[in-house]
Amino acid sequence: MKRKITYETYRDKVLGAWLGKSVAGTIGAPYEGRKELFHYTYDPKAIQEMLPNDDLELQVLWLEVIEKKGIYFHSDDLAEAFLRQCPYAPGEYGVFMKNYARGIHPPLSGAFNNRYYLNGMGCPIRAEIWACIAPGNPRLAAEYAAKDGILDHEGDSVYAEQFWAAIESAAFFEPDIVRLLDVGMAYLPAGTRIRQLVEDTIGWCASESSWEQVRESIIRRYGHPDCTNLYQNTGFTLLALLHGRQHFIETTMIALNCGYDTDCSCATAGALLGIIQGASYLKATYDFYDTSYKLAIDVVRPDNKLETLADDACRVGLTIADVLNREVEIIGVPAYEPVPTARIHDLRCRVDYHGDPVIGLGETKTITLHIDKDHAGVEDMMLHAELTIPQEWESDWQPRTLHLTDDGICIDIAFRLSDGIKLLLECNRMELTLTGSGKNYAYTFGLNGAQIWKVYGPFWENAVQFSPTELGEWYSTQDLGFEDPDLATDAVRNYHLNAVADPERDYLSVPQPYQLVNIKEDLFSVTDLFGYQGPCVAYAERSLYCPEDREVHLLVGHTDAYRIWINGEEVSRSDKREWWTAENKHHRGIKLKKGRNLIRLKLIRNGKEAEYSLIFAEKGSCMPQQFDHGSYR
Repeated sequence: MKRKITYETYRDKVLGAWLGKSVAGTIGAPYEGRKELFHYTYDPKAIQEMLPNDDLELQVLWLEVIEKKGIYFHSDDLAEAFLRQCPYAPGEYGVFMKNYARGIHPPLSGAFNNRYYLNGMGCPIRAEIWACIAPGNPRLAAEYAAKDGILDHEGDSVYAEQFWAAIESAAFFEPDIVRLLDVGMAYLPAGTRIRQLVEDTIGWCASESSWEQVRESIIRRYGHPDCTNLYQNTGFTLLALLHGRQHFIETTMIALNCGYDTDCSCATAGALLGIIQGASYLKATYDFYDTSYKLAIDVVRPDNKLETLADDACRVGLTIADVLNREVEIIGVPAYEPVPTARIHDLRCRVDYHGDPVIGLGETKTITLHIDKDHAGVEDMMLHAELTIPQEWESDWQPRTLHLTDDGICIDIAFRLSDGIKLLLECNRMELTLTGSGKNYAYTFGLNGAQIWKVYGPFWENAVQFSPTELGEWYSTQDLGFEDPDLATDAVRNYHLNAVADPERDYLSVPQPYQLVNIKEDLFSVTDLFGYQGPCVAYAERSLYCPEDREVHLLVGHTDAYRIWINGEEVSRSDKREWWTAENKHHRGIKLKKGRNLIRLKLIRNGKEAEYSLIFAEKGSCMPQQFDHGSYR
């Protein structure tokens, strides 16, 4: 039986979502990234001026996509808008843009080469739009949220966006926070870390009267140094909702005072309370008003009023209620113009890379191309298929005629790179064209070229230098100069059991043999280069191709010491051992010349593991480059 909601109530709750998100997000925004425990009290001047926030503006972008593409949009429709209309690209946003620009489609656009930001907050903060267009239908809201989340995340972050979308969808009818959390739990798979976090936080809040103590428990079990990491921030949001007693200001201030990604935790909690209580209640109780909103993305709306944004979201929700949302009946609906409901795609193409979407020197890579009907209403078709591939690549592809039925088509295509290839670009986009039945279709996908590194080493030193001995003479009887016999024992046993990496010695001052190694992601370990264990020095050289003279930024990630030279000039060094991030060090104004650039990386492993990454950026410190560079043979 359908549940009923008046249009007046529906709109008031949608407006409440946007108002609650804007107000709470603005309260939290100035403290984003700070990890201290705060004790701020609310001051109305904190919301006198709204601040741009990706939490809201990406949802405004998604609304525009639905208005143009309709209710049957694909993840690629969101991805195209994201790439084209967002000028900023921190963290996982930049990883997505780099992947998608290279033809790596969702879901791999969020999973590949995204080790540090994979479990970020970037998609859980975008859940409200899906709840607002699918009120009272958590399943449908979660399905929409998944189409969004896989753009730039995988796994727990996507589950978290579905969790919040389902909760907020149910909140149009259910006001109890605990019951809402039960609804959301259905979208957190058993055994996942995000589900365990939610269960633990609910338990801690039920047994502990001090929210500060619950915060400590969250950090102790789920804390992460990245201020935007999913786990601690989801815990802080839940803590604020469960200890805030549905009081908007109290809830928001708890979220703020927990610290870390405060604009996100505050905004999500505020949006949920806004749906439960409605904009009219928020205005009457807290003297809130239509704060309007600001955008830093390339989107033009009729105006910047939250009232208008609510009207536009409701227009989508009404359309979906007539076509897809069978759980709810919205009554008292005024005249409105529906968004498109026609199926805009007849075909759906996807690529199974059978692993990473990368091919290396001397390798054969087989992919499977899947072509399916997008929906049941598409008739069988005869299609002529052509595929463009990069020059100098070998492939078993041949043009062919395909008979597309309801069963779809799977085509295995093998690509081969000969050892003699002169240049392997990292960005290799291929276009499949399908013609027939009076229509033309095109699908572009990519296969990244591996980074080709010449690897020299390993090089290492003995912990103790013994003098030469005669045949039959015991070297261990030599006097090492230690008065303390334990120190002498330490030195000898360290000689037997360990080695030393000398960071200052130039091991390439004389010619050395090397091996070519294909590196498939930005992050790699010394153990990816060779199997030798122990402290050592290795050199990795790459001849980087650049299509033109460029001044770029270099982002270096590392866990151990290193030196980097570009075209013979040292550009970065460190003797520190650190927690790896994609951005341990930033270098602006790095000059690359047109053609060949020699990069030499000296890796200095002192402990068990040593990991490194080099990312070239063109727009600020976090925006990965998208120009076509690659490795010379």
